[in-house]
Amino acid sequence: MINKYLNLISSKKSQIIIFILLNICGFIFIFLPHNIFSNMIDLKLSYGIRDVYDAFNAMGEEGRLLNIYSTLILDTIYPVLYVSLMIGAYVKLFLKNGYLLFVPITTGIFDLLENIQSVIMNLNYSKLDESQVAVASLTTSLKWVFVILMISILVFGISKKKLSR
Repeated sequence: MINKYLNLISSKKSQIIIFILLNICGFIFIFLPHNIFSNMIDLKLSYGIRDVYDAFNAMGEEGRLLNIYSTLILDTIYPVLYVSLMIGAYVKLFLKNGYLLFVPITTGIFDLLENIQSVIMNLNYSKLDESQVAVASLTTSLKWVFVILMISILVFGISKKKLSR
């Protein structure tokens, strides 16, 4: 079953479709109303309680509600897409190094955990807790560390493949 999935997402056609869907998702984020995109705390490397209050205040009440829905729906689809895209690329680039697949998977897990933290903070907006924000910020920071690692491995694999030709 896993091999079928890996074969599916590593095909050229699937990679193109996933890439297109990923970009559509990204454009939807950009055009969300209520200044949601410009105030998405998960785009920062780290943040404190004041940053969270400032971001949520800038969105307003309607924006915070929409942010909850967009986080639960759109920002759940987004990591599934980029993890699938990266795993598909890794399968092609690193045939004998399947252990590298843990990097995009771990990145996606941290992204999903971050989304849960964001929704919890949004739902508890009026009584945000410093420790909750610290955990959320740590999750965000770890996600970005793994994003950088994931992209670095991809660039290394592409460079190695091009040099071996």
